[in-house]
Amino acid sequence: MSEDNIMQYTRVIPRDFFNEAKLLKCLGQLSLKILQCEFPENIKVTIEENGEPFEIVLMEEGSLYVRNYVTTINDKHVLFKTTYNSKENYPLLCEYNNEEVTVFDNSGCLSNEFKEFLKGLKAGLNAKNIL
Repeated sequence: MSEDNIMQYTRVIPRDFFNEAKLLKCLGQLSLKILQCEFPENIKVTIEENGEPFEIVLMEEGSLYVRNYVTTINDKHVLFKTTYNSKENYPLLCEYNNEEVTVFDNSGCLSNEFKEFLKGLKAGLNAKNIL
């Protein structure tokens, strides 16, 4: 992730409590899916843990992500982020090769769009080939 895409922002309460909490809720849900082996066969999703406090960053395009926890799918670096001020229950997006896919449906299950994305990664395609 380029430092050029990151904004310095002053947190405002309660708005940013909700924005950052929603990001962490989504990443917690993703972590549960990883631990419960809910991904298709031959799909390995990892979150590189470093034990440090979460460094939540606002990107210029309006998304929040945790900068200091690297995520990969089958050893390909992906960015998991949420849209600032989203009203969705689980607004997690996965960005890969400048394309975004919705990770969860409204109930927190893996979305069909994300499952198709994972099939494309499994087959060695990039997101542009499958969206």
